[in-house]
Amino acid sequence: MTGRDYRGFLTTHRTGARETGRPDEADKLLIRMKAGLGSTRYTKQDYDQLKAAALERKISGNRSLLKMNKLKSFSKASKENTLLKQHSTVWQRELGRLDGIRHRLEREQERLILQGTSEGSSITMFMLEAEDYNMQLQEELEKFRKATAEPVWSLKDDLKIWLSRNRVKLQRGGDDELDDEHAEVCDVIESVKSQQEAVMKQLEHEQWALESELDSGFLQGLSLGTEKCVMEGIPMEAEVLECPDLEIRDAVLQEFLTLDEKYKERLSDLDKRHSSTLVDSFGGWSRDDHLFFESIVEMYPRDMQNRRTLYIDRLRKQFPRRTRAQLVEHEDWMITHRYHTRLRNTLVNCWAKDKQELYEKAAAIFADVCLAAELESIAAINEQRQETINYQLRAKIELWREQKLEAMRIEEELEAQRLENVQKEMEWEKQKEEKKRTAEKQKIQVYKEQVQKEQEKEEAKKRERLAELRKEMEVQAEHDKERVVYRQYLQELKEERMREEQMRLQEEELERERRLEALREQVAVHVESDPFRVMQATMASKAHLGIGVEQDVNIQQPLFEMKTFSSDKVMSDPRLILEQALRKAGLHENPYARHMIGATKPLKAPRPDMKSSLFKDK
Repeated sequence: MTGRDYRGFLTTHRTGARETGRPDEADKLLIRMKAGLGSTRYTKQDYDQLKAAALERKISGNRSLLKMNKLKSFSKASKENTLLKQHSTVWQRELGRLDGIRHRLEREQERLILQGTSEGSSITMFMLEAEDYNMQLQEELEKFRKATAEPVWSLKDDLKIWLSRNRVKLQRGGDDELDDEHAEVCDVIESVKSQQEAVMKQLEHEQWALESELDSGFLQGLSLGTEKCVMEGIPMEAEVLECPDLEIRDAVLQEFLTLDEKYKERLSDLDKRHSSTLVDSFGGWSRDDHLFFESIVEMYPRDMQNRRTLYIDRLRKQFPRRTRAQLVEHEDWMITHRYHTRLRNTLVNCWAKDKQELYEKAAAIFADVCLAAELESIAAINEQRQETINYQLRAKIELWREQKLEAMRIEEELEAQRLENVQKEMEWEKQKEEKKRTAEKQKIQVYKEQVQKEQEKEEAKKRERLAELRKEMEVQAEHDKERVVYRQYLQELKEERMREEQMRLQEEELERERRLEALREQVAVHVESDPFRVMQATMASKAHLGIGVEQDVNIQQPLFEMKTFSSDKVMSDPRLILEQALRKAGLHENPYARHMIGATKPLKAPRPDMKSSLFKDK
């Protein structure tokens, strides 16, 4: 409790009509004041402590946020490491597969060269020429290496030796001969750089020319067996077949044209259905990017778990400037383009196969017709039997046509079913990813709701605390009003005492004037002139001789008159009045009462020379 804390003193010293009905209130107040306790209703707020607590909470929150960010980054890094391990496994497997393919192709190449260079081979001369051309390429490569790479490595070694010898001199400087040599070395290096740039440009041009030649239609036609292998119209082999019945011959040969029309119509319909896919050969991407995309997708086996997630992640690392939507869009285009290519190749192969079967069937039919004609000519078969045979042959042709149409329809249904299964698998993977994302969004939403609930609870606590503070401030305001009233009452008492003190001082001044007047009267000259008084005895000489001395003398009478404080001045001291009031109430031993007595000032300030610093707090 401080000297300015009048709240506890006023609260425990209220008297009035409210307290008259409680006989033990004075005892309670006395016990509380003796124990040095204040009011428990209000407590003083330590704002420094509150600021420290708020700062501690803020630091704790920041620490929790840092920990959460650290956990998030750790989880992200762990997930990234897991994906990298899976990618590494796939890459190692793909590397082994490609290495095996390379070794197999090298063995096939060696076997082909051995077979081609043998004596009984029909391509011996071609293989020998190819071997000579290969040796020529090796010699040109060696010459190119000696002309370009070896001088550069020799220059590098010479520069290392020259720098090891002259590094210190170059750092010091001041050697003109060395500076000239250094300039010559720099010129040589620049010349070599320009030569290497020219060589690299030439190699890039040759590379581009070779790639263009490899991408030409001629080589693609040699390497890919497509619809160009199917000759439209009636084959020459079928036209040279002999058939006595021209009607049957024309009907059978017409089947070739009908078969061509049907397959061309199906190919045209297929191209129309995928016209948007066939606009660009690489789906709007560059050739290299598309090849990278295809190789990465094919790298991951189809029976692998989370295959699509893995290769999408790998593609996002390979193409950082591409968005996920662009990658998915190109993936859909690639699947559609592959389906179109596979279905077109299937149709072309079926076209060639059906045409070959039709040729074999036509040859068999023509042979049967020839045989029937020979039998008719030999055995004189009647016309009705010939018509029956012809009808049977036409029925066979119609049956074969229906079977082929049904087989084509079944193949289309199977291909459509296969595409539908692929699309269902992709939809299932997409739904799986959507469910996963939805679950993650739900978790995030639940976390946000929890955070919002915690914030609402915290805000409710703050509002309750604010209401309590406002209530305390209102009570404090009431208390302050009571303090103001009490201070006004004390001020009025002080002014009343000052007025009484002034009146007392005036009365003392009047009394002093009266005493002085009495003294003036006593010392006033009222003796008449008596020249003979010099010759007379004085009172002292008479007292010395014992003449006129009183016999009854008060031995307790002080020798000198004392001039000090009077009883009125002592009793009017406010410190004495306050001490007597507290002693009467039994509160004079309370620390607060002692502090009040010590803080009360006298009516008249002491002189500066009477002040002492002995008992002052250091």
